[in-house]
Amino acid sequence: MDCSSLLVCCAVSGRRGWKQIRKTPEIHDKLKGFSRMTLKLGKAGLLACAPWMALMGLVAGAGLLWAEDGKNTAEMPAVVAENVPAGCPAPGAATAPLRRLSGVVTDPSGAGVAHAELTLTCDAFQATATSDAAGSFSLAVPAGRYQMVVESKGFGSTTQSVAVEDTATGTIVNPKLQMGHVTSSVTVTAGNEYATSVSNGGTKTELPLNEVPQSISEVNRQQMDAEGVVTLEQALRNVSGVMAGGYYDNYDYYRIRGFDASFNTYIDGLRSGNGVSEEMWGLESVEVLKGPSSALYGQSPLGGLVNLVTRKPVPANFAHVQLTGGSFNFIDPAVDAGRELNSSGTLYGRFAGLFHSADTFVDYTHRNRYYLEPSLTWRPSPSTQLTLLGRAERDNGRMAMPLPAVGLILPNPNGQIPISRYIGELEDHANGLAQATQQIGYQLTQKLTDSISLHQNARFAWYQEDWNRLYYPAYLSSDDRTLYRYPLSWHGPWQAHEVDTNFELRHSFFGMEHDVLAGLDVYRSPSTGIGYSINFADPVYEPLDLFHPVYGANPIQQLVLYSDTFTVTQYMGVYLQDHVRLPHHITVTAGGRIDFAKNESRGEANQNGTGETPRVGVTWEAIPSTTFYASFSKSYLPQSGSVYNGTTSGSYLPPERGQQWEGGTKSSFWGGRVTATTAIFQLNRNNVATTDETHPNYYVVTGAQRSRGVEFETALHPMTGWNVTAAYSYVNAEVTKDTTIASGTPTLNAPRNILNLWTTYEIPRGVVRGLAFGVGGHHYTDQAGDLENSFQLPGYGLMETSVSYHRGHALWQFNAENLLNERYASGSYNDIYVKPGDPRTLHATMSWNF
Repeated sequence: MDCSSLLVCCAVSGRRGWKQIRKTPEIHDKLKGFSRMTLKLGKAGLLACAPWMALMGLVAGAGLLWAEDGKNTAEMPAVVAENVPAGCPAPGAATAPLRRLSGVVTDPSGAGVAHAELTLTCDAFQATATSDAAGSFSLAVPAGRYQMVVESKGFGSTTQSVAVEDTATGTIVNPKLQMGHVTSSVTVTAGNEYATSVSNGGTKTELPLNEVPQSISEVNRQQMDAEGVVTLEQALRNVSGVMAGGYYDNYDYYRIRGFDASFNTYIDGLRSGNGVSEEMWGLESVEVLKGPSSALYGQSPLGGLVNLVTRKPVPANFAHVQLTGGSFNFIDPAVDAGRELNSSGTLYGRFAGLFHSADTFVDYTHRNRYYLEPSLTWRPSPSTQLTLLGRAERDNGRMAMPLPAVGLILPNPNGQIPISRYIGELEDHANGLAQATQQIGYQLTQKLTDSISLHQNARFAWYQEDWNRLYYPAYLSSDDRTLYRYPLSWHGPWQAHEVDTNFELRHSFFGMEHDVLAGLDVYRSPSTGIGYSINFADPVYEPLDLFHPVYGANPIQQLVLYSDTFTVTQYMGVYLQDHVRLPHHITVTAGGRIDFAKNESRGEANQNGTGETPRVGVTWEAIPSTTFYASFSKSYLPQSGSVYNGTTSGSYLPPERGQQWEGGTKSSFWGGRVTATTAIFQLNRNNVATTDETHPNYYVVTGAQRSRGVEFETALHPMTGWNVTAAYSYVNAEVTKDTTIASGTPTLNAPRNILNLWTTYEIPRGVVRGLAFGVGGHHYTDQAGDLENSFQLPGYGLMETSVSYHRGHALWQFNAENLLNERYASGSYNDIYVKPGDPRTLHATMSWNF
């Protein structure tokens, strides 16, 4: 197996495509070679107590493996499988079980060929796939012999015989295309660009999505590029059941199935830093795992979690350079480049970088960022792969703050407050926000036998965040125009060290195929925080006229120390999962996790907790095009605060716990041209902290909430060049028990109805081939503006559009957000913490591929 096959299979999800074959090409007699591999490379390695010991063990282990397999460091020839079952699957029959066929389509130089169209045929049976940007493809078909046709613009087609083995380890084949006579390099993608068939987020193993008993959504790179996505909020707008947006600028807020899930973002399966404007340029896709994921990931919100998948090295030489400019002095040069670093193809790297500078629609505010993401992959042998991942980021700017609801979305006798109103001061560095991030990590994969593999995923990160005199709103006076504010500063360095290691066993027991996963992950985060503010014992709030602001009219107050903390947060979890394929196209996924949490705070007693989170689910492919699924799972999430126990210190709040029942369907019709997912769910959230009315500053945990709803998502490819994605959700999330909030009150910022649509069409031929148009929209109904639902954020709709022209190596693209310049609020916390949404924003991009 060549080194490109293994990398792309484990790092990049395949995208299905479809191609009408007008005639059957001549069948070649020569049987192409293929080799075996384990589809999901399990997690392994060093379960060290300290990160540096894990890193030392990694280096030593990699050296030993290299020494042992040194004879295999050169590119290995394909091995012809023996005893491969012959024959074709029955026309239209359901597959029991499906077997994985994957590989990389390359050109004569060995570089991956993007958007190559592959068609497997055997009598009346047909399956199709489209290679991704690195040339990787993956599809699931019944075992048997097929003819595979591979085509791509600018290349001659190739046909070869392929035998898909009847084993759980899968089959690898790497077709090579020869240059054709077509001189134009314009490519019109024929596949369903927005559909995803394989994901490892839901099970930490690479399984077809229709075998995962959970609703999982993915926004891929193609869709993000087409929509001109800059922020995570924009990417999440395409996902059913998700409401993105909050009450502070520069932060990533989102609710999933009616419950807040912010600041629990994951990157490559590991916990992220602090949820401050995660950079989209460095990503390959955004995964959203709906419902509890604690059975594998540990402490996480009931509604779900978001996992960001970063760009990884591929064994190819390429470069993509682009420049984006637009509204509010937006300027954004960026690069993404990769290269093979040795002649044997065992070492290859990638670099993504960006510089961002822009004002915002709020007066006097701006932000700047530089982002560097180097990565390196080393494959000393077919059974070993090590990828190093780095990241460096710097952010600084002047931050906008929320506005009062009265005058922004509610009537105000003085008129409307401009959404551009700045409520801070203009003194040097006022409302200043600066952040620095450095990260280094690795992903190590080692195949031990044909059925056992291990994988270790680790990251070590250092953060620094500084707020300089941020002016927070305190209250709006009775004249509905004077806002009283107070300044606050905060300085805090912290670290995050995490290692996730697991073993995976794929084997057959008693005639059933098992994919067993057993793992342990550890997380440790020491942090320091120093805060300065006004003296709240005798507060002096500073007034500002929201309709005729005069900055600098108030004397600068001396801030006093109000917080000096040092905490160490530690999590450790042990998890076990078994994915079983049964007869009659049934799979069962069952497992659970035990979490051990510890929080040390200077001057306080340690807070310890334990959580058990089981999960069980079943899928049934009742007909070849549709799979039914059902699941039950639990969540576990520690929370801060104290319960009154008769002492002044009180006792720590117990963790929040929840459970979910979910059922639905996952379908693929018309040769993959139409994919659809439907989910019905109920979530029960318990141990919600609510105000203790008898003892101020304490909480009780009698609160309960419930969410019920329906979600639908679909990706369509009606014809060549035309792609559509649509999503709808109905979510009824409400309080069922609370000490101060009435039962039946909807949860904060969770609209009941959300509808999303995005479609693009690229002209496939003629003089203007390569010209593409996109249009879409998002609609949200009313949502509660605060916890008590004392006011509501009005429903609104946003429209977006794009025009692009692709010719040769160049692309010109124009994107418009909020095309109709709708005035709306994207999120809130209470009636003086309401964030206005972005007005009409225009961006133009020029890019080149080399």
